[in-house]
Amino acid sequence: MKDSPGFTLIELSIVLFVLGLMLWIVVPRVSSVVGITRNTVFRQIAAGSEAAFDMALFEKQEVRLVIDPAAGTYRFQGPEKRSAQRPPGELSENLSITGVRVEGEDRPPDVVTEIRYLPGGRIPAFRIFFRESGGEGAPPEWTLRVNPFDGSVDVLEGNITDDA
Repeated sequence: MKDSPGFTLIELSIVLFVLGLMLWIVVPRVSSVVGITRNTVFRQIAAGSEAAFDMALFEKQEVRLVIDPAAGTYRFQGPEKRSAQRPPGELSENLSITGVRVEGEDRPPDVVTEIRYLPGGRIPAFRIFFRESGGEGAPPEWTLRVNPFDGSVDVLEGNITDDA
């Protein structure tokens, strides 16, 4: 069967390796061109919240989550110098913050809100409310609920103000 017109296993493996390598390099670049999506924003806030909780718990350093609904930005500020601060995260074009509730108290949507992750891992229970526009029908609403015991974030569909 040496004259068989098929591919050998080595040839097939090399082609699959090259395709995988190309996808590994190209996909992140293409996704950054598309822009920020709702899920990307939610994942970044969730990852930042868990990292801030860990820093407050294990390193005993205060971290603040600064939410600016009017500008459509959020930022986790650690104890590092101001010059080392990362730029604020921005929301996608069709996503807006409609409110923030900290310990059951609603904050005005036009005021910057700071949420403190205190040393020892103490954080208040809070929720961030989002509205997504640009779709058909009524714009869907989303709630990010932060667990005060571990800093994890639950993404809830709808404007969920209290747990039933």
